[in-house]
Amino acid sequence: MDWIFCVRGEGSHFIENSLAVRIAETDRVLAVNPSVSVLRSPSSIGIQKRIFKPDDSRVEIYYRPLHFPVRVPIMGPAFKSLNNRLFCREMGQLAKTRPDVFCVRSPEQYPLIGLLKEPLSLYSASDDYTVNLEGRPIPGEMERERCLLEKIDQVFCVSEVLANRLRERAPCGKHLPIHIVPNFYNERIFNLNTIRSEPAVLQGVPRPRILVAGHISERIDWDGITAVSSLRPEWHWVFLGRVTEPPMKERIRQFGPRAFLFPGVSFYDVPSWIQYSDACAIPYRLNAFTLASDPIKAPEYLAMGAPVLSTRIPSLSRFNKAIYWVEEGNAESYAAALDAIQADSGRQEVKMFRQKAVEADSLDVRAQQFAATIRAQL
Repeated sequence: MDWIFCVRGEGSHFIENSLAVRIAETDRVLAVNPSVSVLRSPSSIGIQKRIFKPDDSRVEIYYRPLHFPVRVPIMGPAFKSLNNRLFCREMGQLAKTRPDVFCVRSPEQYPLIGLLKEPLSLYSASDDYTVNLEGRPIPGEMERERCLLEKIDQVFCVSEVLANRLRERAPCGKHLPIHIVPNFYNERIFNLNTIRSEPAVLQGVPRPRILVAGHISERIDWDGITAVSSLRPEWHWVFLGRVTEPPMKERIRQFGPRAFLFPGVSFYDVPSWIQYSDACAIPYRLNAFTLASDPIKAPEYLAMGAPVLSTRIPSLSRFNKAIYWVEEGNAESYAAALDAIQADSGRQEVKMFRQKAVEADSLDVRAQQFAATIRAQL
């Protein structure tokens, strides 16, 4: 089959597009990255400056459409039509044939649906994109998502909570198939068979260490972490990831010598941070965003055999006893989890139990499920 995958955000060639990368091993895949504004990058008008042919994946090409501003007086509708014509023309040059499947990853991409007259269009939702990390509505995003749901043929999402929300938002009277395919770990990267060195900057952090990897933001249960730091001061918290909100750095400074902040590292380097930590954590507040999410770090941590502490995010219940559960803001539950982690330290059978818990969550399994569902529709 011929696939077109739209991706979210900049620099998302691998992480956001993992399913596409794996499907590209058997099918033809072309990836569409976010558009390039002619106002901000007038030098990128030529298509050759907006395509990228990766050496490290079988995705045929990554392409960035050209975008003329549509929110301008008088010329807005004309520019919108021009954007559509350019997209169709350039995709015709790159794809050669009409794609069998067109998959979008964001409500903002709804204008692209149907332009290539694809037989099947999909919306792959990894999160509820109508709310931010703190669970507050994003202006205009609900309207964009409803426009998308009116045009799309099928939906894939990562959790039952998110599936229920999308069913409620679907146009009245429209039968919209919604498939739940949870997140996954890349078994070729997150495994214990590779010999790794301890990251040099991590060597300066005393043990025991508990790793919190990913976007450091207000979705984290800072109250719970603050409270347990007094009860179990021997644990050192390692925050690894990007910080887009200045108050986050100040929060971490308040922990003093018990907390460390490091900038995000390459996707391929994360396993070494997991391997040389004594526990990993997904300490999220239970808000509108996190309740619908399926944190990809959970299967990645467990695949490495690492102890995982987490608040009760509904989608992670499938891992059951493989996770040390805590209650949001409850210091005693955090302390009990850390004590249990220390008690289980070094027990090989417990590590194997964690790895077994994610056997069905590998990227290979998820790619097969995703592709098989699509092939059954064509």
